[in-house]
Amino acid sequence: MKKCPECGNPSYDGAPVCGNCGYKFPKPKVAPAKREDIFKEKPKTKKSSNDESVIKIINENKVIIGTILIITIIVILGIVLTAPGNNNSSSKNNGLKEYTAGDFSFKYPGKWEELNLTDQENSGAKFFKNENNTNIEFYQTSSDSPSLKAITQERISYAQGNNGYVELVETITLDGRNSSNVIIENSDGNYTRFVSMFSDKQVYTFKITGDSINSVTSPDVTDMINSADIA
Repeated sequence: MKKCPECGNPSYDGAPVCGNCGYKFPKPKVAPAKREDIFKEKPKTKKSSNDESVIKIINENKVIIGTILIITIIVILGIVLTAPGNNNSSSKNNGLKEYTAGDFSFKYPGKWEELNLTDQENSGAKFFKNENNTNIEFYQTSSDSPSLKAITQERISYAQGNNGYVELVETITLDGRNSSNVIIENSDGNYTRFVSMFSDKQVYTFKITGDSINSVTSPDVTDMINSADIA
């Protein structure tokens, strides 16, 4: 309750005028409501000491961590490149040996046995024997024959004169050159394969002897022949 300052008559707090004398009461002042400043900067969250320690360790050991990552990548690449099915040409050559005679060379498996034999008709011949007991001979001779075709015909005629049967006669390519491939069944039931290359009146010949066509055309023998190279 409030009293009128003019007549002293009591009135209720919200009365605009005095009910006795008509005095107008002044309007009460209303304090503005407080509002939160949306632009007030929020307090920063302080990083924990553990986070700072981890960041400090990383910064101090950047070189070591980078080195470890590089080594890890190199190891992974090495495993991928040497995994089965990813062998490249250099890995396939593992275990091979190379034979060189003047300007001619070829590669052969290191597990082949080198034989100490001689060929009376072809001095300086080189002999090997593989795991299938197939004999492989290489020799180089001079020839006045006009062509590889003539040399091949002479070999066929010689074999037929000794009761041999010609199983195969074909021209193949070795070291980018035409070469002859002849397979003969001998009178004793064994097989002989002659592979010859002809260059500058020189004949380079592989003579392979085995008990079957498969033995004289086996993959290891064929790979050896395909590696022939004339410098």
